[in-house]
Amino acid sequence: MKTLAMWAAVLASMPVLAQSPSGDAAHGKGLFMKHMCYTCHGSAGQGGPYGPQLAPHALAWEAFAHQVRSPRSSMPPYSAHFLGDSELTDIYAYIASVEAGPKASAIPLLKE
Repeated sequence: MKTLAMWAAVLASMPVLAQSPSGDAAHGKGLFMKHMCYTCHGSAGQGGPYGPQLAPHALAWEAFAHQVRSPRSSMPPYSAHFLGDSELTDIYAYIASVEAGPKASAIPLLKE
């Protein structure tokens, strides 16, 4: 019984990661284009010569929001004054909604 109580105390003391907020992916796609995120990250977040891949397999919400607000590289910061929290949430929803495409081996034309 002591072991169960010990584990309960350990789990209760662990920080809980914030869940990703829900947003409007369709609106987020429009914002992604409007704020020109696609110029560096590609229209579907696939990455490019100037920005890393964002999708599929999006960063955790906390990491994504921190990177947008306080970038660690040459990306310009997008403050809440310029890009509101709800807009950032929608952009994240768009990035998180992008699904992986088929593997090259599953595309018949590439097998020829």
